[in-house]
Amino acid sequence: MYLDSTSINKICILSWGLIGDVFIRVPVIEAVKQRFPDALIDVVVDPSSVGVLLNHPAIYRVIPYSRKKKPRLHYLFNSLRNLSILRGNAYDLCINLYCGGSSPVISRLSGARYRLSYNHTKALRWANNLQVETPSFCGNWVVALAKMLEPLGIESQLVRRGTSFYCTDVAEQKAAQLLDGVQRPLIGLNLGAGPEIKRWPIRAFLEMAERLCKEYAVQFVLFTNPGMEQLAEEFSDKFQAAEKLQTLPVLSLDEVGAVMQHCAVMITGDTSLMHMSFGLKRPTLVLFTSTRPEVVEPEDCLHADCFVEDPTQTDACGNALGSKDIPVNEVCEKFAMLAQQTGLTPLRQMS
Repeated sequence: MYLDSTSINKICILSWGLIGDVFIRVPVIEAVKQRFPDALIDVVVDPSSVGVLLNHPAIYRVIPYSRKKKPRLHYLFNSLRNLSILRGNAYDLCINLYCGGSSPVISRLSGARYRLSYNHTKALRWANNLQVETPSFCGNWVVALAKMLEPLGIESQLVRRGTSFYCTDVAEQKAAQLLDGVQRPLIGLNLGAGPEIKRWPIRAFLEMAERLCKEYAVQFVLFTNPGMEQLAEEFSDKFQAAEKLQTLPVLSLDEVGAVMQHCAVMITGDTSLMHMSFGLKRPTLVLFTSTRPEVVEPEDCLHADCFVEDPTQTDACGNALGSKDIPVNEVCEKFAMLAQQTGLTPLRQMS
């Protein structure tokens, strides 16, 4: 189908999924905005992911659209209301970056003149009049997602690998209050992750942090994950150098990002806070205990990966997944590499 790019004034992008999934799609959304600078872009997300995009300058409006199917009557009412909103916005282009679930139906019913997605299911082929052959997701996912944009005249290889995050002034003021009097430099610690398999053991975090305290003049900022408060409590209770630890309460995504901007280095697993750290361009040490680094690695943020293959576990592409058995020595060595690149000087060199 021929695309008249001069007539694209309103764009809807379907982007349901976990918070990390939405972060991965940010450079794709930015590429669409660069291609159509005068267009208004609305992005549809799960309510829990609104904070990822709420302050992004490329996005006109973030539309929360819950996919929870219970209670059934409530779900049907919300679906009809949300579809009415989408149709009422009279989009010229709808891009389905989610692809699964009922998204093909919603794409079709959006009423957009052009509807773009992959072609690997019958539902997607029915719903969209612009289709792209589904690429392999065995490498970096941004690269794969960017392939969808080629019918729009966007060269996929030019879409950057790396995300973005923007904090509000209000959140930055809150961060300044929380960190008032805290010594610098700060090292951010994120212990949590949704699946337990993505969490490096607390005992390993403790050993690493206590070693780094002896080697560097740093203070730690410990983020508390909603629903996983026990992880922060356990770490705080067992950490030997309590005067060097600031444990934060549960914060909004915006506030987490504002605090993170003060961190010289961020240490985290493969979670939403890892993506946020990449988006804020903070030097990031990532503990890949299950997933593989190349899937999410950015090209525009200083980072170091800790990854030990587990040959007994493979992904859909046949590649070995990661193991929790990442040695503390390796993590400390990778931290030393980041420290050198960011100007953190070991105590032994300061005396």
